[in-house]
Amino acid sequence: MSIKQLQQELSRGMPSPVYLLYSSEDFLLYEAISAIKEQCRDAVGFNFDVYDIKSPDDTIPVEQIVDIMNTMPFISARRTVIINNVQKLAKKDVQKIEAYLLNPADTALLVMLHSGAAPKLFGAAASGGLKTIALTVQEKDLPLWIKEQAQQKKVRLTDSAVEYLITMAGTDLGMLSAEIEKLACFISDRVIDVADLRSIIYSGVEYTAFDLIDALKRKDTKEVFRIFENVTKTQEPQMLLGALNYYYGRQGSAYRQKNASVPVRTSGLLHEADLAIKTSHKYVIENLLVKLLKKQVKAEIEKRPD
Repeated sequence: MSIKQLQQELSRGMPSPVYLLYSSEDFLLYEAISAIKEQCRDAVGFNFDVYDIKSPDDTIPVEQIVDIMNTMPFISARRTVIINNVQKLAKKDVQKIEAYLLNPADTALLVMLHSGAAPKLFGAAASGGLKTIALTVQEKDLPLWIKEQAQQKKVRLTDSAVEYLITMAGTDLGMLSAEIEKLACFISDRVIDVADLRSIIYSGVEYTAFDLIDALKRKDTKEVFRIFENVTKTQEPQMLLGALNYYYGRQGSAYRQKNASVPVRTSGLLHEADLAIKTSHKYVIENLLVKLLKKQVKAEIEKRPD
Protein backbone atom coordinates (compact mmCIF):
# COMPACT_ATOMS: atom_id res chain seq x y z
CA MET A 1 0.00 0.00 0.00
CA SER A 2 2.07 2.95 -1.28
CA ILE A 3 0.22 5.56 0.77
CA LYS A 4 2.37 4.22 3.60
CA GLN A 5 5.30 5.99 1.96
CA LEU A 6 3.53 9.33 2.27
CA GLN A 7 2.67 8.57 5.89
CA GLN A 8 6.37 7.89 6.55
CA GLU A 9 7.33 11.21 4.96
CA LEU A 10 4.71 13.02 7.04
CA SER A 11 6.01 11.40 10.22
CA ARG A 12 9.47 12.75 9.35
CA GLY A 13 8.12 16.24 8.75
CA MET A 14 8.28 16.11 4.92
CA PRO A 15 12.08 16.56 4.83
CA SER A 16 12.48 16.87 1.04
CA PRO A 17 12.02 20.36 -0.46
CA VAL A 18 9.87 19.12 -3.36
CA TYR A 19 7.35 16.28 -3.69
CA LEU A 20 5.30 14.98 -6.59
CA LEU A 21 2.29 12.86 -5.58
CA TYR A 22 0.26 11.11 -8.24
CA SER A 23 -2.81 8.89 -8.22
CA SER A 24 -5.68 7.74 -10.39
CA GLU A 25 -7.88 8.09 -7.29
CA ASP A 26 -8.73 11.76 -6.77
CA PHE A 27 -9.91 10.88 -3.28
CA LEU A 28 -6.36 9.91 -2.27
CA LEU A 29 -5.02 13.22 -3.56
CA TYR A 30 -7.68 15.06 -1.56
CA GLU A 31 -6.73 13.05 1.52
CA ALA A 32 -3.06 13.90 0.92
CA ILE A 33 -3.83 17.63 0.97
CA SER A 34 -5.75 17.19 4.24
CA ALA A 35 -2.88 15.21 5.79
CA ILE A 36 -0.30 17.81 4.75
CA LYS A 37 -2.50 20.60 6.12
CA GLU A 38 -2.68 18.76 9.42
CA GLN A 39 1.08 18.30 9.40
CA CYS A 40 1.60 22.01 8.72
CA ARG A 41 -1.35 23.29 10.79
CA ASP A 42 0.81 25.85 12.60
CA ALA A 43 1.66 27.43 9.25
CA VAL A 44 -1.87 27.60 7.86
CA GLY A 45 -2.94 31.18 7.23
CA PHE A 46 0.58 32.60 7.08
CA ASN A 47 2.82 30.18 5.20
CA PHE A 48 0.45 27.70 3.58
CA ASP A 49 -0.91 28.16 0.04
CA VAL A 50 -2.91 25.83 -2.21
CA TYR A 51 -3.29 26.49 -5.94
CA ASP A 52 -5.40 24.45 -8.36
CA ILE A 53 -4.24 24.65 -11.97
CA LYS A 54 -7.57 23.16 -13.08
CA SER A 55 -9.52 26.07 -11.58
CA PRO A 56 -8.81 29.59 -12.86
CA ASP A 57 -10.36 30.98 -9.66
CA ASP A 58 -7.93 29.10 -7.40
CA THR A 59 -4.60 29.82 -9.04
CA ILE A 60 -2.26 32.62 -10.06
CA PRO A 61 0.46 32.83 -12.74
CA VAL A 62 3.14 30.19 -12.15
CA GLU A 63 5.89 32.80 -11.95
CA GLN A 64 4.08 34.33 -8.96
CA ILE A 65 3.90 30.90 -7.30
CA VAL A 66 7.66 30.54 -7.80
CA ASP A 67 8.18 34.00 -6.27
CA ILE A 68 6.11 32.96 -3.23
CA MET A 69 8.26 29.85 -2.75
CA ASN A 70 11.40 32.00 -2.90
CA THR A 71 9.99 34.42 -0.31
CA MET A 72 11.11 34.00 3.29
CA PRO A 73 8.34 32.53 5.49
CA PHE A 74 6.66 34.59 8.20
CA ILE A 75 7.27 33.38 11.78
CA SER A 76 7.94 29.84 10.58
CA ALA A 77 10.83 27.68 9.44
CA ARG A 78 9.21 26.84 6.09
CA ARG A 79 6.58 28.03 3.68
CA THR A 80 4.35 25.28 2.23
CA VAL A 81 2.94 25.53 -1.28
CA ILE A 82 0.64 22.90 -2.82
CA ILE A 83 -0.05 22.90 -6.56
CA ASN A 84 -2.98 20.66 -7.48
CA ASN A 85 -3.64 19.20 -10.96
CA VAL A 86 -0.14 19.83 -12.30
CA GLN A 87 -1.06 17.63 -15.28
CA LYS A 88 -2.93 20.72 -16.53
CA LEU A 89 0.20 22.90 -16.60
CA ALA A 90 1.05 24.48 -19.95
CA LYS A 91 4.47 23.57 -21.35
CA LYS A 92 5.85 27.06 -20.70
CA ASP A 93 4.73 26.79 -17.05
CA VAL A 94 6.30 23.35 -16.69
CA GLN A 95 9.59 24.96 -17.72
CA LYS A 96 9.20 27.60 -15.01
CA ILE A 97 8.65 24.91 -12.39
CA GLU A 98 11.64 22.99 -13.80
CA ALA A 99 13.85 26.02 -13.28
CA TYR A 100 12.76 26.14 -9.63
CA LEU A 101 13.36 22.40 -9.16
CA LEU A 102 16.99 22.86 -10.18
CA ASN A 103 17.50 25.14 -7.18
CA PRO A 104 14.58 24.84 -4.70
CA ALA A 105 14.46 27.19 -1.72
CA ASP A 106 15.50 25.58 1.56
CA THR A 107 12.81 27.62 3.34
CA ALA A 108 9.94 26.19 1.24
CA LEU A 109 8.10 22.90 0.83
CA LEU A 110 6.56 22.40 -2.60
CA VAL A 111 4.03 19.57 -3.05
CA MET A 112 2.67 18.95 -6.55
CA LEU A 113 -0.36 16.71 -7.08
CA HIS A 114 -0.89 14.90 -10.38
CA SER A 115 -4.18 13.18 -11.24
CA GLY A 116 -3.56 10.09 -13.35
CA ALA A 117 -0.82 7.59 -14.12
CA ALA A 118 2.89 8.17 -13.50
CA PRO A 119 3.68 11.61 -14.93
CA LYS A 120 6.57 12.55 -17.22
CA LEU A 121 6.46 16.28 -16.69
CA PHE A 122 10.05 17.19 -15.95
CA GLY A 123 13.43 16.39 -17.43
CA ALA A 124 16.01 14.19 -15.71
CA ALA A 125 18.04 17.09 -14.33
CA ALA A 126 15.02 18.79 -12.75
CA SER A 127 13.71 15.49 -11.37
CA GLY A 128 16.94 14.67 -9.54
CA GLY A 129 15.85 16.14 -6.21
CA LEU A 130 12.15 15.44 -6.69
CA LYS A 131 10.56 12.94 -4.29
CA THR A 132 7.88 11.10 -6.30
CA ILE A 133 5.23 9.04 -4.52
CA ALA A 134 2.42 7.02 -6.09
CA LEU A 135 -0.74 7.07 -3.99
CA THR A 136 -2.51 3.78 -4.59
CA VAL A 137 -4.45 1.15 -2.71
CA GLN A 138 -4.08 -2.26 -4.34
CA GLU A 139 -7.22 -4.36 -4.50
CA LYS A 140 -5.70 -6.94 -2.14
CA ASP A 141 -5.08 -4.14 0.38
CA LEU A 142 -8.60 -2.71 0.15
CA PRO A 143 -10.02 -4.51 3.23
CA LEU A 144 -7.10 -3.30 5.37
CA TRP A 145 -7.52 0.27 4.04
CA ILE A 146 -11.24 0.18 4.91
CA LYS A 147 -10.52 -1.03 8.43
CA GLU A 148 -7.91 1.69 8.93
CA GLN A 149 -10.28 4.37 7.66
CA ALA A 150 -13.04 3.01 9.90
CA GLN A 151 -10.79 2.96 12.97
CA GLN A 152 -9.99 6.63 12.42
CA LYS A 153 -13.74 7.28 12.73
CA LYS A 154 -13.99 4.97 15.76
CA VAL A 155 -15.93 2.44 13.68
CA ARG A 156 -15.16 -1.28 14.13
CA LEU A 157 -16.04 -3.66 11.29
CA THR A 158 -16.00 -7.45 11.09
CA ASP A 159 -14.30 -9.05 8.07
CA SER A 160 -17.71 -10.00 6.69
CA ALA A 161 -18.90 -6.42 7.05
CA VAL A 162 -15.86 -5.18 5.13
CA GLU A 163 -16.58 -7.61 2.28
CA TYR A 164 -20.23 -6.57 2.27
CA LEU A 165 -19.28 -2.88 2.17
CA ILE A 166 -17.05 -3.44 -0.87
CA THR A 167 -19.74 -5.45 -2.61
CA MET A 168 -22.32 -2.74 -1.96
CA ALA A 169 -20.30 0.42 -2.57
CA GLY A 170 -17.75 -0.92 -5.06
CA THR A 171 -14.03 -0.17 -5.01
CA ASP A 172 -14.26 3.60 -5.40
CA LEU A 173 -12.38 4.95 -2.38
CA GLY A 174 -14.42 8.13 -2.15
CA MET A 175 -17.68 6.17 -2.06
CA LEU A 176 -16.30 3.77 0.55
CA SER A 177 -15.11 6.67 2.70
CA ALA A 178 -18.56 8.28 2.47
CA GLU A 179 -20.21 5.05 3.62
CA ILE A 180 -17.79 4.82 6.57
CA GLU A 181 -18.71 8.40 7.51
CA LYS A 182 -22.36 7.36 7.41
CA LEU A 183 -21.67 4.38 9.67
CA ALA A 184 -19.87 6.63 12.16
CA CYS A 185 -23.06 8.69 12.49
CA PHE A 186 -25.21 5.64 13.25
CA ILE A 187 -23.09 3.16 15.22
CA SER A 188 -19.96 3.77 17.28
CA ASP A 189 -20.38 1.75 20.45
CA ARG A 190 -19.98 -1.81 19.14
CA VAL A 191 -18.59 -3.97 16.35
CA ILE A 192 -20.56 -3.63 13.11
CA ASP A 193 -21.53 -6.78 11.19
CA VAL A 194 -23.39 -7.43 7.94
CA ALA A 195 -26.82 -7.26 9.58
CA ASP A 196 -26.08 -3.71 10.75
CA LEU A 197 -24.93 -2.64 7.30
CA ARG A 198 -28.04 -3.96 5.62
CA SER A 199 -30.15 -1.51 7.59
CA ILE A 200 -27.93 1.50 6.90
CA ILE A 201 -26.28 1.28 3.47
CA TYR A 202 -28.69 1.86 0.63
CA SER A 203 -31.54 1.22 3.05
CA GLY A 204 -34.72 0.01 1.40
CA VAL A 205 -32.99 -2.23 -1.14
CA GLU A 206 -34.40 -5.73 -0.78
CA TYR A 207 -31.42 -7.49 -2.35
CA THR A 208 -27.85 -6.44 -3.10
CA ALA A 209 -24.82 -7.55 -5.09
CA PHE A 210 -23.72 -9.26 -1.89
CA ASP A 211 -26.80 -11.51 -2.05
CA LEU A 212 -26.20 -12.16 -5.75
CA ILE A 213 -22.64 -13.35 -5.12
CA ASP A 214 -23.84 -15.47 -2.21
CA ALA A 215 -26.31 -17.22 -4.54
CA LEU A 216 -23.55 -17.75 -7.10
CA LYS A 217 -21.39 -19.39 -4.42
CA ARG A 218 -24.25 -21.82 -3.73
CA LYS A 219 -24.72 -22.43 -7.49
CA ASP A 220 -28.43 -21.73 -6.97
CA THR A 221 -29.46 -20.81 -10.52
CA LYS A 222 -33.06 -19.91 -9.68
CA GLU A 223 -32.01 -17.68 -6.78
CA VAL A 224 -29.25 -16.01 -8.84
CA PHE A 225 -31.68 -14.74 -11.44
CA ARG A 226 -34.43 -13.90 -8.95
CA ILE A 227 -31.98 -11.68 -7.03
CA PHE A 228 -30.55 -10.29 -10.26
CA GLU A 229 -33.99 -9.07 -11.32
CA ASN A 230 -34.26 -7.21 -8.01
CA VAL A 231 -30.82 -5.60 -7.85
CA THR A 232 -30.97 -4.28 -11.42
CA LYS A 233 -33.76 -1.94 -10.27
CA THR A 234 -31.32 -0.04 -8.05
CA GLN A 235 -27.78 -0.78 -9.27
CA GLU A 236 -26.05 -0.13 -12.58
CA PRO A 237 -24.54 -3.08 -14.52
CA GLN A 238 -21.05 -1.61 -14.08
CA MET A 239 -21.44 -1.68 -10.28
CA LEU A 240 -22.57 -5.31 -10.36
CA LEU A 241 -19.64 -6.18 -12.61
CA GLY A 242 -17.28 -4.43 -10.21
CA ALA A 243 -18.60 -6.54 -7.34
CA LEU A 244 -18.16 -9.74 -9.36
CA ASN A 245 -14.65 -8.69 -10.37
CA TYR A 246 -13.74 -8.11 -6.75
CA TYR A 247 -15.16 -11.42 -5.53
CA TYR A 248 -13.55 -13.61 -8.20
CA GLY A 249 -10.27 -11.68 -7.95
CA ARG A 250 -10.15 -12.36 -4.20
CA GLN A 251 -11.06 -15.99 -4.80
CA GLY A 252 -8.15 -16.40 -7.22
CA SER A 253 -5.70 -14.76 -4.80
CA ALA A 254 -6.83 -17.04 -1.96
CA TYR A 255 -6.26 -20.15 -4.06
CA ARG A 256 -2.79 -19.02 -5.14
CA GLN A 257 -1.75 -18.20 -1.57
CA LYS A 258 -2.76 -21.67 -0.39
CA ASN A 259 -1.05 -23.36 -3.37
CA ALA A 260 -4.32 -25.11 -3.99
CA SER A 261 -5.77 -26.21 -7.29
CA VAL A 262 -6.51 -23.44 -9.76
CA PRO A 263 -9.99 -21.95 -9.18
CA VAL A 264 -12.63 -21.45 -11.82
CA ARG A 265 -11.02 -19.20 -14.45
CA THR A 266 -13.31 -16.22 -14.83
CA SER A 267 -11.05 -13.28 -15.74
CA GLY A 268 -11.69 -13.72 -19.47
CA LEU A 269 -15.46 -13.76 -18.97
CA LEU A 270 -15.35 -10.68 -16.75
CA HIS A 271 -13.15 -8.80 -19.23
CA GLU A 272 -15.51 -9.66 -22.10
CA ALA A 273 -18.46 -8.44 -20.05
CA ASP A 274 -16.66 -5.18 -19.24
CA LEU A 275 -16.03 -4.52 -22.95
CA ALA A 276 -19.63 -5.41 -23.82
CA ILE A 277 -21.04 -2.99 -21.23
CA LYS A 278 -18.85 -0.19 -22.59
CA THR A 279 -20.19 -0.81 -26.09
CA SER A 280 -23.80 -0.77 -24.85
CA HIS A 281 -24.60 -4.44 -25.53
CA LYS A 282 -27.81 -5.72 -23.95
CA TYR A 283 -28.16 -8.56 -21.44
CA VAL A 284 -24.44 -8.50 -20.61
CA ILE A 285 -24.75 -9.39 -16.93
CA GLU A 286 -27.42 -12.04 -17.61
CA ASN A 287 -25.12 -13.79 -20.10
CA LEU A 288 -22.20 -13.46 -17.71
CA LEU A 289 -24.14 -15.08 -14.85
CA VAL A 290 -25.10 -18.02 -17.09
CA LYS A 291 -21.45 -18.57 -18.05
CA LEU A 292 -20.22 -18.25 -14.47
CA LEU A 293 -22.76 -20.82 -13.25
CA LYS A 294 -21.81 -23.23 -16.03
CA LYS A 295 -18.11 -22.89 -15.23
CA GLN A 296 -18.70 -23.46 -11.52
CA VAL A 297 -20.79 -26.57 -12.16
CA LYS A 298 -18.17 -27.91 -14.60
CA ALA A 299 -15.36 -27.26 -12.10
CA GLU A 300 -17.34 -29.08 -9.38
CA ILE A 301 -17.80 -32.12 -11.65
CA GLU A 302 -14.08 -32.20 -12.56
CA LYS A 303 -13.11 -32.21 -8.84
CA ARG A 304 -15.20 -35.33 -8.11
CA PRO A 305 -13.29 -38.62 -7.92
CA ASP A 306 -13.88 -41.07 -10.73
